[in-house]
Amino acid sequence: MNENEFISEFIAELDLHLEPCVVAHHKPLLYDLTVDDDGVIRMGVTDTGEPVRGHGKGFEQDILIYESRDLGTPVKPCAVAVVPRVVAEVKFNNVTTHDAIVYSEKARRIRTVYPYLRYGLILGGFQTIPGRVLRLGQGFDFIFAVSHPFIPNQIDSGRKALTEEVQTSRDLARIAFGRQHITSFRRRVLHDAGNA
Repeated sequence: MNENEFISEFIAELDLHLEPCVVAHHKPLLYDLTVDDDGVIRMGVTDTGEPVRGHGKGFEQDILIYESRDLGTPVKPCAVAVVPRVVAEVKFNNVTTHDAIVYSEKARRIRTVYPYLRYGLILGGFQTIPGRVLRLGQGFDFIFAVSHPFIPNQIDSGRKALTEEVQTSRDLARIAFGRQHITSFRRRVLHDAGNA
C-alpha cells in the first residue's frame, strides 16, 4: 500500500459527516496573498475563487476539510470559494525530521492566510508518535499515530478529534474576526498513551 491508497482508505474509514463541510484529498490552499502595485490582491486563483497548485500560490493538502461558499456569478472581488477548517498531512510508514520541519513551516505559512485553520499530521502505519516529530513539529495542532490495518478505537478517536478540530476552527474564526468577544484564552495539550 502506498501513501495515496492509505489516505483514500483512511478517509473512507473515518466516514465523516460534518455538514456543511466537505472532505477532500489533494485539494490546494493559498499560502500567500500579495497586493500588486495597482492595489489589487493577487491570490493566484482561477475565476472560480479556488487556489491552483503550481501557479505560485497553492499548496496541495493530503486531507482538507472545508466549507464551500457559493460566490454567485460573477465571483465577488477578493472572495474565495473554499473556507478551510482542518488540514491533515499524511506520512505513511515513514516520517523524517525533514518532514516534521517542512510540514510545520507549511502550516505556519498557510495560517497567515487562514488564521483559524487547524493543521495536523497523521502518521499512518505507526504505533506511536516519534519524539522528533513532537520536538520539530511545533506548528501542528494535532498529531495522530494510526495503525494499519486500522484499529476501530483509533478510527473512532480520530473521527471525534477531527470533528472537534472543525468546531475549534469555527470558534477561532468568530474570535479572530470580532464576532465573539472573550476575556481569556489558553492552549492545552491533550495526549493519549493508548496501548503503547
